[in-house]
Amino acid sequence: MTQPPSAPPASPPAFPAPRAEVPAGRAAPAPPPGPSAEPSGRLAAPLGCVRRLRAAFGTEPGRLRLIGLALAGLLLLFGVTTYWQSADRAEAARTARETSQPLSRNAADIYRYLADANTTAASGFLAGADEPRSVRNRYVRHIANASELLASAAGHGQDSALSAVLIARLNAELPRYTGLVETARANDRQRLPLGSAYLRYADERMQDTLLASADELYRLETARYRADLAQARSWPWLSIGLGVACVGALGWAQRRHYLRTHRVLNPGLVAATTAAGVLLLWVAGGHLMASSALQEAESGPGRALTTLSDARTEALLARGSENLTLVARGGDSTFDEEYISSMDRLLAPPDRARAGLLLLALAQTEGESRTAVKEAIGAARVWEHRHEEARRFEMEGDYDGAIRQVIGNAGSTGESFDRVNNKLTDAVDRQQRLFLDAAQSGLNWLGAMPPAAVVLVLLAAAGTARGVARPLAEYR
Repeated sequence: MTQPPSAPPASPPAFPAPRAEVPAGRAAPAPPPGPSAEPSGRLAAPLGCVRRLRAAFGTEPGRLRLIGLALAGLLLLFGVTTYWQSADRAEAARTARETSQPLSRNAADIYRYLADANTTAASGFLAGADEPRSVRNRYVRHIANASELLASAAGHGQDSALSAVLIARLNAELPRYTGLVETARANDRQRLPLGSAYLRYADERMQDTLLASADELYRLETARYRADLAQARSWPWLSIGLGVACVGALGWAQRRHYLRTHRVLNPGLVAATTAAGVLLLWVAGGHLMASSALQEAESGPGRALTTLSDARTEALLARGSENLTLVARGGDSTFDEEYISSMDRLLAPPDRARAGLLLLALAQTEGESRTAVKEAIGAARVWEHRHEEARRFEMEGDYDGAIRQVIGNAGSTGESFDRVNNKLTDAVDRQQRLFLDAAQSGLNWLGAMPPAAVVLVLLAAAGTARGVARPLAEYR
């Protein structure tokens, strides 16, 4: 007889876990939240945004939108940077051409007019009562020209505190100098010996104060214009780097589109890549051409202008020292030594450690400017020969003969000086025109770049939007 299976023994009854006694009057503590509890408080909103963004961009349409936004942002950054850097360099080139370089030349002209006025005053003093009206008119004209240029420089020199100080000093000292010259003339007309002393003191004020300040102003303005040219020539590396990044990102986007759809071209992205590539080439090529033109302006006619201005200055100093040698009547050999030093700086042979200014200018110029410098060199050598004749008359006691040799109408050192000065002035004018043409060429390349950057970047952004919108439409 089969027995039914026996049931397992019943388990002992479970006793409930002991409960912690809660003191009277206190509420029981809440149980801790489980691991699946939702975050609360300030963390809930950010985490919710992260989840929504992850869900939005986790799909292909979301990723396309993200790519489109990134490309558009990168293109706009490229355009803004290109506009800013190109406009900054174009403004520097415009300032160098239209403001700082003309101010540098004006400062050189201030020096020239002052030195020429000082030389002319000495020539008139030597002539005495027989001073030609043309000499007097030349002195008055050069003083007026220097005053006019100082007034113009004062209006443009507010950006530099040092320039303002130098211009104020020149404006204050010029009337004192002219007063000393008029006192010297008045004493000389009365045949008083104090006339030559006043003229020598006027020359000292001119050399130590006026010409020194004018030379410092010229060096300062020249440094400013060269700094403007250097800024205009500087490469826009940030813009070029962003351009390369834009073209590379657009190329990557097209490759990604091809790998997912097997379509070779996306018209919108191709148009965007073309616009960005054209702008990148324009930035690099345009700055290369502009930098080359501005470099040519500085190292070609710009450098020649500096040398020619220095040569013209030395010629004026030599002429002034020559005249004052006769005013001193042999009582002071300093002026003759200064004449020899200035002529040496003009005509030093090339085998010296530093060639003369005229020979340097000859090497830096070409065409009609070079011809003018050659003629200036020939006139300077004739000047030296005539000066030796004047010194011989003076050493022999023929003071009137020495004066005729220095300030006479024909065959004098004054005639040779005028020829040197005129030929150098002609060469300076020609080099100035060459500089302006070269600087304008650089400005033309830079000036068209900012508006082109705006147009091309907007076209690239529109192409990107169209290139992303087309595959997005396929998911609808």
